[in-house]
Amino acid sequence: MASSLQRELELAQQTAIEAGKILLGYYDTDYQVQLKAGKEPVTIADKTSSNYIIQAIQSKFPKDAIVSEESALPAGLSKQDRIWVVDPMDGTKEFINHNGEFSVMIGLVREGNPVLGVVYQPTNGLMCWGVSGEGSYMVQGQTRQKLQVSNESALENLCVAASRSHLTPELEEIYHQLGFQHMVQAGSLGLKFAMISRQLCHIYLNLSNLTGAWDTCAPEVILKEAGGRITNLFGYRLTYTFSHVRNRKGVLATNGPVHDYLVEQIQMLLTQRAQEELSV
Repeated sequence: MASSLQRELELAQQTAIEAGKILLGYYDTDYQVQLKAGKEPVTIADKTSSNYIIQAIQSKFPKDAIVSEESALPAGLSKQDRIWVVDPMDGTKEFINHNGEFSVMIGLVREGNPVLGVVYQPTNGLMCWGVSGEGSYMVQGQTRQKLQVSNESALENLCVAASRSHLTPELEEIYHQLGFQHMVQAGSLGLKFAMISRQLCHIYLNLSNLTGAWDTCAPEVILKEAGGRITNLFGYRLTYTFSHVRNRKGVLATNGPVHDYLVEQIQMLLTQRAQEELSV
């Protein structure tokens, strides 16, 4: 059965693969690393990939708006029904550190809802995608499978997909307090969401306000279509209205069964922590 967003999906997949080739073209070269305002690194590879993706989308869907991490926000987004949301390289630190854990992410928001997502890891050819109401899938080499999260609900069996470059002692302490005993560190957020969708992990937690719409848009569709859940730390859906681009109240992604319980527990721990800081 053809997807209702078949043209968009094919474009996103082909564009992600070509952008991946651009990234790999820089991977073993002597490129310069710059620091953005938030002290996050950016390279010529990020920018070249971004320009390529924007041009590819504009050529096929000239009326659609495009939000890319490496470009200024376009004007008039509140009036746009369709907005492409692009992270031309998710995991720049992993790219710089040469561990292969970076990805190209392309999502589509329609009337404020993410409806299509593609996450592509160029170093090993892993492609994950999802279309709202049509499921999510992965292809790698000769392997193709429909994605479905695990139904595991015992906390001691749950595995956390943790950041390789942003794992703080505070976050490790919260994992411990929540009762998690297993953790896998990985790079790109999109790849961590894919690990939950592939039953390799069950939980992703980000307490900061530093992730943006481009970090979560494409992976959200893939995870939800695999049966998982994603909210902010208060249990509310992430917003894609672009009045702001940051996920200001953190991100919680899970396989589902423990989601509401974790929201409650996290709120309790954060409240307790805030009270302790006030009393010091």
